[in-house]
Amino acid sequence: MAGRLAVVGVGAVGGFFAARAAAAGADVQLCVRRRFGELVLRGPDGVFRADLPVWTSPEHARPVDWVLLATKAHQNAAALTWLTRLVGPDTVVVIAQNGVRQAERVAAVVPAERVLPTVVYINAEPVAPGVVEHRNYGFLHVPAGALADRFAGVLPSAGLVRPVDGFAVEAWTKLTANTAANSLTALTGRRLEVLRRDDMARLAVTIMREAVAVAHADGAAVADELPELIIERLRDQPAGSGTSMLYDRLAGRPLEHEALIGAVVRIGAEHGVPTVVSAHILPLLAAISDAALSH
Repeated sequence: MAGRLAVVGVGAVGGFFAARAAAAGADVQLCVRRRFGELVLRGPDGVFRADLPVWTSPEHARPVDWVLLATKAHQNAAALTWLTRLVGPDTVVVIAQNGVRQAERVAAVVPAERVLPTVVYINAEPVAPGVVEHRNYGFLHVPAGALADRFAGVLPSAGLVRPVDGFAVEAWTKLTANTAANSLTALTGRRLEVLRRDDMARLAVTIMREAVAVAHADGAAVADELPELIIERLRDQPAGSGTSMLYDRLAGRPLEHEALIGAVVRIGAEHGVPTVVSAHILPLLAAISDAALSH
């Protein structure tokens, strides 16, 4: 039985997985700031529409079996208000957010043994409230174990939930890519093809090498050659491919810089690992985000 699933935050990630869970028969409710009509997922396989309950205030929420937390990390203060109503004694919170050390973000509401962190891989963009344009792939890497096996029943389509051993390496691998891809697309206002410039590719590799050094200090044995492997993949993305931080900048929304390159700077400082380039880029992103908050 799929069970009851509340999705907090219905952007590209939340909208995609909410649609997939609804299609599989889960009892899905959507928790958002602004009400919209039906949930629409447009993709290579066609258009999926679902008329699901949409709540705009936590006061309507009741405990569910599963919560998919799909807000941006900097929105967690507001999201925790939802979790205080949605989390019961057996609720599992699945964190579909960027970054590392995800369980710490909800520790005030749910114990670590009922948190399932994820690494999200998806090529999708929210194009209107409740409308997601899905371009390519969409799946979650999760730590192998009982929670992963149970959550696969909520998203039973093949390949949507992928249990992995060594989850910390997976999380740091994704964060390493995000430190460069998200930061540089947001700073330039351009999509991933900007990394086809040799000078931008060199800058991206430098940023990612700092992330790898911090990952090693934090106990994650990511590959030394990871930056070079990632930059080749990023430069080969289809035309028009972007990043979540770029989409936020283009839409005038605050950025998720603190959970991405900011995490590398902070954790690097904990371990005494220098992050000179990342530390210079971080305030530039913060200034862009401040401008969005002022409007």
